[in-house]
Amino acid sequence: MAAADLISLPEIADLAGVQRPVVTTWRRRYPGFPAPVQVDRGRPLFKAREVVDWLVDTGRAERQSIEPDLRLHLLSGLALQAASATGVGRRRALTSQQLVPAITALICLHHLDDEPLRPGGYTDRQVVEALRERATEADWDDELLRSEIEALPPEAAWLAEVVDELIEAAWGTAQAYERVLAARNRFAVPQLYEAAILPQVARLMVGLSGIREHADLYGFVQVADPRAGAGDLLMAARQALGEHDPVMFAAEADPLLARLARRRLVVHGVSRGSWQLDVAAARPSGSSAADVTFIQLPYQPAEARTDLNPFPELAEVTRALTPGQTAVVFGPAELLVGVLPPYKPAARSRNEVLTTGRVEAIVQLPGGMMPFRPGYQTALWVMRHEEAPEWQGRVLLADISDRPLTERVADELIVDVATWRREGHRPEQHLRTYASQVRIADLTVPRRPLTARRPATLRETVRDGRVTVAELAELEVELNGLAGPRPEIRTHLAAQSDIQRAPTRSIGALVRDGHLVLLNGSRIAEGDISGDGHYPVIGSSALTGATRVGSRRIDRGVFAQRYPQARLTEAGDVLVTMTPWLRAYHDVEGTSVVDYPTRVLRIRPDGRERFTPRVLEALLNTVPKERPAGAVRAATRLADLQLPLLPPADVTRLDALLAAMEERRNLARRELALLDNLGRRAVAGLTDGTLTLTEGPPLAGPPRRDQQD
Repeated sequence: MAAADLISLPEIADLAGVQRPVVTTWRRRYPGFPAPVQVDRGRPLFKAREVVDWLVDTGRAERQSIEPDLRLHLLSGLALQAASATGVGRRRALTSQQLVPAITALICLHHLDDEPLRPGGYTDRQVVEALRERATEADWDDELLRSEIEALPPEAAWLAEVVDELIEAAWGTAQAYERVLAARNRFAVPQLYEAAILPQVARLMVGLSGIREHADLYGFVQVADPRAGAGDLLMAARQALGEHDPVMFAAEADPLLARLARRRLVVHGVSRGSWQLDVAAARPSGSSAADVTFIQLPYQPAEARTDLNPFPELAEVTRALTPGQTAVVFGPAELLVGVLPPYKPAARSRNEVLTTGRVEAIVQLPGGMMPFRPGYQTALWVMRHEEAPEWQGRVLLADISDRPLTERVADELIVDVATWRREGHRPEQHLRTYASQVRIADLTVPRRPLTARRPATLRETVRDGRVTVAELAELEVELNGLAGPRPEIRTHLAAQSDIQRAPTRSIGALVRDGHLVLLNGSRIAEGDISGDGHYPVIGSSALTGATRVGSRRIDRGVFAQRYPQARLTEAGDVLVTMTPWLRAYHDVEGTSVVDYPTRVLRIRPDGRERFTPRVLEALLNTVPKERPAGAVRAATRLADLQLPLLPPADVTRLDALLAAMEERRNLARRELALLDNLGRRAVAGLTDGTLTLTEGPPLAGPPRRDQQD
């Protein structure tokens, strides 16, 4: 353990989140930087605890975020030492193959019985004996952790203490578990990381599957993953579903990974009755009824890759799909999108699957999607069964191999595919960001790659210089109209001589007293939402800034037909979300659709002395995230939040101040938007040759230095 508590310069850089030369600069520039305590083959090693203290004391790191990384450094250092043949003494009590299962099993045990792993006053032997007894009680059938904890030697009590510290530093068992898996490449166990699914790939696969849309429509969803690994895709699906609790069918041939995935599900609060994870290489029982199936084609070396033929298996999957079911396949690009020689069995089998009409989209991914194999190029297939698909005889092809897989790229690609499958969609009239529709008959010819050029954007399609000039003139007129003097703001704030905090009252109590009304949002299917429509759909993404308010809309006919029980907002309603954090929004005009889990607070006549819509919005956005009186855990329900009760006179004055600030803020937003639009379109017109600059009066600009003097 002493050796594992030493840290090198590259590891310090990784811990601090900086480049390696920055640490050398710190050593040279700051005398207080810790001195090395050991030199290993010319490499200086430092006490990890001293380095962390220095980073925190100098403001280069926050202790709450760096402490879990320090514990992980200790644990991964022990794993590397255990994997070396020179390890001696206590650090050889556990091998690297035993260490990660033991760590995750201890985290899971802590989650199940909510007790410290190493109580005070216990000897090492008593700690291990107590852990074994607790494991037997919590997991008598050895489905999760009993074997791993019973395998702990008597000398391994130190591990319980380190894992306790990791859980405390990470603020919970679920966070600690994810920290360990996020650092899986630092442990000397190849099967942990050689086939791991990157978070951005998992998020894209889950989004393309339409899992959230299915759950919103039917209230439940069944998920299958025949090669679950450590459960990366299962957890991504669980996260995407939000309040929905899926039924999961999974299988994994490697017992280490299968048990790791089981513990992961339990630690994240997934009910043990809602999942089945078999230690097997076959498809899990019950998976044929799954609404969404994730398929990972196993890795093979490049020289043997094109000799493989996974398409009979995919054909079987497509035949088993019932209407509304989706399968997303992740595998080598050579097979899924590459040119296949016509004499290869895989070429014929691939064409047979394509002609079934159940391949919805094919996506070529950028490189580096499997960090353990950086040269491995990958792709995705989305297969779906629709009784009368709008895209019959066609398939979507997308190639994003020339750009990083960012959240924006993934979201735009998901929209391309999701809108294509929806009823009423007109493929020939829809402009997509990355995907292009191609006739399947054009892809089944010999030696044809399954890729297509990126579709033209609206700007590339419509490029009329006269229209652009007219639009820019309108922008100039509106922008110049904003150039006048701004309305002044006077807060009239003054210091209080007698400081008294405003009394508070919970939202639930204000509702019971008749001051407020709390209304639920409606579960709006994602397929009914588009960029056009009569009513804006406002949900958590808009309130937290992930999307612009008004960018998601719904047609009033669709709203009236499919959501007869839903109601539009009224002017002055305050929309509130708790997911992923608390945010409020004042709906000035009303006639909006509230997307669950966002809720509505409406001020009743009896509450108008205490609140106005602007004041209520401001109070909610600044409410302290403290525990309500008498609560054991922090409040998670909206009704538990405490609102300050201001005097009626202060409410009136505060509302006037907020209104003046809102007017100035709207002017500033509009001016910035106009300036950005004007500059962007002017540069675009000059570079593409549709516009030119003419002679005119000198443009206003920053004063020269001589003018400033």
